[in-house]
Amino acid sequence: MLTLASLLAAMTIAGAFWVGILAARRLRDWGDGRRQLSEGEGQHAPLALAPGTSGSGNIHNANAGNGGGGGNGGLLHDAVSRRIRERVAQRLQGRVGPTIPRTIDVDPEAADLGITGLRQGDVVSVETGDPQRDGDYLVDGVINLREGAQVTVVAVMTDADRTRWLVGAPDQDRYLLCEPVRGHGLSGEPPRHILHAEQDYALERRGQSSAAGVGMHGRPALPRVATYVYRAGPDQTLWIERWGEQVLMGAATSVSAHDVHFLPGS
Repeated sequence: MLTLASLLAAMTIAGAFWVGILAARRLRDWGDGRRQLSEGEGQHAPLALAPGTSGSGNIHNANAGNGGGGGNGGLLHDAVSRRIRERVAQRLQGRVGPTIPRTIDVDPEAADLGITGLRQGDVVSVETGDPQRDGDYLVDGVINLREGAQVTVVAVMTDADRTRWLVGAPDQDRYLLCEPVRGHGLSGEPPRHILHAEQDYALERRGQSSAAGVGMHGRPALPRVATYVYRAGPDQTLWIERWGEQVLMGAATSVSAHDVHFLPGS
């Protein structure tokens, strides 16, 4: 039988063994942490702009991590992106409130986002110099229309209390910026001439497209739609969609694609 002294000696040896193992692990973890800190110096993690915060510091850090700007074009893009993010952050703060987290990623490649890549939550910035058109719009929903090989995008977007539709194709240098017209009284097949705001609009083009939508676009869940373009002058256009018997109308103006910027949201 083991004596009390032998049992105590065995327990002491076992305790010393486990203390040694714990000490070795603590030293290893300390060394790994030192190495990670050394390797991470000078690098910038991905940054996000939260609602209600200023975007200037985030833009600066993102550019520094990419080795500086790319000439005058890079400086211009930085200024546009910073201004857009600051305004959008303020607007998001008012729309979603401080208790609902929402961020917009700081992406140096944001200007390369095309109209066919728009999703719900993205940002469309219109800067034409006309306050009736300009704004930083949040995309609520998107409809992709396909007519043969041609793809047309209808982005339904809001800026404060304004709702607009952006209609365009990736190969176009101009888009239609539409203000929805309520109470137009149309249903079924539209006529060849429409009187709106004391202007006589004549049918210029119509087509049939397959439709696929995402987000809160406000359209019926139908696979096909008829579209119509009416004109009363060079910059007086009506964009009309017929979904079965339901007709949607937008009073449109033409904007240059260079005056429209797309930024991905999250």
